[in-house]
Parts: sequence; C-alpha cells; structure tokens
Amino acid sequence: MEEAALDILSVAMGAGLGWLAGIVASVVLSVGAYLLVRRHTRLKALSTRLRVPQRVFLSLLGLGLGVTIATAPPVGSSNPPWRTYFEQGFLIVMILATALLLTGLVRAVEDIILTHGEHDEETPHFRRVRTQLQVLDRVIIAVIWLCALAGALLTFPQFRAIGTSLIASAGLLSIVAGLAAQASLANVFAGMQLAFTDALRVGDLIVFEENSGSVEEITLTYVVVRTWDDRRWVVPSTYFTSKAFENWTRRESQMLGTVEFDLDWLVPIDAMRVELTRLLHASDLWDGRSNALQVTDSTGSHVRLRAVVSAATSGDVWDLRCYVREELINWLQRNAVYALPRTRLEPETTAAPTFEEREDFVEKTVAQWEAEQAVEATAVMPKVEPTDDDEEPDSGLPRWLHAWLGQRREGAEAVPARETRSETTTTSQSPEARLYSGSPAAEERRRTMSGPSAADMAEREQAAERRQRTGEQPAVDD
Repeated sequence: MEEAALDILSVAMGAGLGWLAGIVASVVLSVGAYLLVRRHTRLKALSTRLRVPQRVFLSLLGLGLGVTIATAPPVGSSNPPWRTYFEQGFLIVMILATALLLTGLVRAVEDIILTHGEHDEETPHFRRVRTQLQVLDRVIIAVIWLCALAGALLTFPQFRAIGTSLIASAGLLSIVAGLAAQASLANVFAGMQLAFTDALRVGDLIVFEENSGSVEEITLTYVVVRTWDDRRWVVPSTYFTSKAFENWTRRESQMLGTVEFDLDWLVPIDAMRVELTRLLHASDLWDGRSNALQVTDSTGSHVRLRAVVSAATSGDVWDLRCYVREELINWLQRNAVYALPRTRLEPETTAAPTFEEREDFVEKTVAQWEAEQAVEATAVMPKVEPTDDDEEPDSGLPRWLHAWLGQRREGAEAVPARETRSETTTTSQSPEARLYSGSPAAEERRRTMSGPSAADMAEREQAAERRQRTGEQPAVDD
C-alpha cells in the first residue's frame, strides 16, 4: 500500500510540475507576443488566434512529459502495465492539440494577410484575395483535422491492419465513395472554382433567379447571399458554375438606371428634358455620366418616354430612379397636366383636305427639299457680292426663290449661334438627349455596344469562305 501511494504521489507531483512548466512557458510566449504586437500592430491576429491553442498545447505537453519523466522505470526493470495506455492516450491528445494549434496558425495567417486600416477602401484585388483565402483556409483546416483523425486512429494496432487493407482496395473504395458523394464533391470543386477563377467574390452584387443581393460568404459547398431586406440565401456552389447569373460589380460598380413614363401625345418633351437635367444637377446621387430623355415608343394612345440616369453604385441608382420618378410626376402634375395619360373618345374635329390641296402640299414639300439641297451644294463656294450692274441670273428660278435662297445662305453662316441655342434648349438634337453619342461616356458606350470591328468581321468572313472551300467543320471559337 505504501508503494502504491508513493507511485500515485509521484505521478501527481510529476503531472503538477509539468503542467506548471507548460503554463509558465505559455505565459512567456504570451508576453513575447504582446511585445511583438506593440511594435507591429498588423500581427495582432497572431496573438489573438494562438492564445488559447498554444496554452492548451503547452499545458498538455508539460503535463504529459511530467508524468512520463516522473514514472520512468529504473534501468533493467519493466514498465508498469498502465504506462502503455497512458503513452498511447498522451500521443492521441498531443495529435489533436497539434491540429488545434495548426488551425489557429492558419486562421492567424489569414487574418494577417487580410488586415487593413479602418479607412482603407476595399479594392477589387483585396476582395479577390479575401475570397480565395476564405476557401483555401477551409481546405487546409479540413486536411489538418483529417490527418489528425487518421493519425489518432493509426495508434491502435487494429486500425493499422484495417488501413493496410484499405490502401490495398483504394481503387474500389474511391469509386464507391465518388458515386456516393457525387453531389458533395461537385459542390466542393465548384466552390474552389468560384474562388480561384475570380467569377465571384465576397462583396459582389449579384442577381440570380430574380433575387439580388451581396455575396457574404463563399464556402467549399455553398455561397451565402445577403439580400437588401437582410435575408440570407444559401445557394449551392454548383448553381454559379452551371447557370447564368448577373454580377453587377465584376469590373466596376457604376450602373445605369431607367425611368419610363407612358404619357399623352401632347407632352412637352423638351421642357421635360430640361427638368430632368435640373433634377440631376441638384442631386448628390448622380455621378455626372449619363443624362438622357428619349421617346422609345409612340404606338397606341400614349407615347413612352425613357429617362436614363447613372450613379456610382446600384443602391444609388435605385434611389436616384425613385427620386427622378417622383419629381417628374410632381412636375407634370404642376406644369403639364395635359400630358398625363388619358383615353380620348371625341369626334373628328378637322376635315381632310381636298385632293388638289394634298397635291399642292406635296409639291411644296418637294420644292423646299430641293432648294435646301441646292443651298448645301453651294455653301462651300465663295460668296460673290452682288453689284448694281449685275442682272438676275438666267437660271429659270423666280425672284422670290432667289430671295429665299439668300436667306438660307445667311442662316447657314449663323451655325454657331444655332448650335449654342440647341445646347441651351436641350432639344432632341442636343447631346443631352442622346444615349450613344454626344459625350465621352456615350461614345464609349457606343463603342462597347457596336460589336466586333470591320476587321474582325472580315476575318470571320474569310475563315467561313476557307471552310466552304476546304469542307472544314467550323471551330467552336468561330
């Protein structure tokens, strides 16, 4: 009994001393980490993430080593029966503690890489790195714990035999496991594809199946999307690799928005265009890129007007559209009630002109057009000042037509004045009324939406002719 009590006491003392040594080592490491963080604040995540794992690891390591040293048998004597079980249990615990320590280290490295100042802007590069690290972090942690579990099981002799047989039949087992977990494996590979192909990033604004939201998290198997009303959609990763979706922030966050009105044919379009310009200049939501009001349809009893506005983000576009819609409705109610949509049921108020009057109108229109074309053809010729001795040119045209042509020439010389007037009144010919011309942003939009260049089309045409001559099958890229 005395020997047994002495053994228990030595084991307890060894365990206590070892545990105390581990705690002291942990405190020393914590103090060193604190001093390091004071100099390099970026390494704060290293101290935060490793505080608990390193304390658990060092305390368990000290406890186990203390018991092992305190109960070491003398030279030439055999180990006590319980020592074998203790060593195996200590090895399993240390394997799991090591996995916990490595997990904290991986998360600390991720936090250090992603650390940025409070006022630093989230650039597209930062969001791409954060997305990739988020997926890579989960893969590494899963591998660490899988290896730790395998190492803990292999400490048992029975599992070693099973492991040998599993390795021998790994081919068959891999096929069975692949068929059983086909959907899960597809989601895992889809999640890695999303992270490393840069198709989707954390923070992107996307639209899928008529739902819009911000990507909040990308895991190995699913993507968490947060909608505008604070709901969370958990979408399988395979959805974004097999179906089409909209990414509003793929290259930039700027967007265009439209506001449509169905109004009466009497709507004052030029005045409404001026009011739209005034509203945009008075709003801090407008980014100054696009401002256009166009008639997009004129069938039936109404005409359709579409206002195109631009903003820096999708949220600003939404608010700007609501603001423009409300203010233009108020403006119509105050200043152009006659332009509100209505359905007319009224008798014919004017009779159709006679056949002779219609023919006369057509002849006048044709003569006016021919005269305008003559003015444009002679506009480049030097003007000859008439003299008193000059006679009327024998051109077969009456004197009133010569006077009218003279007025047209004088009007052609006043082009700058007319251009200034068109810019101030914002008519349908002014740049403010155009969506694809008249401003740098509109010209860039026209180039973007104009499709392949003439050289590209010619090259495709030549490739098609070569295939027809040689009987070659069209390539996928063509």
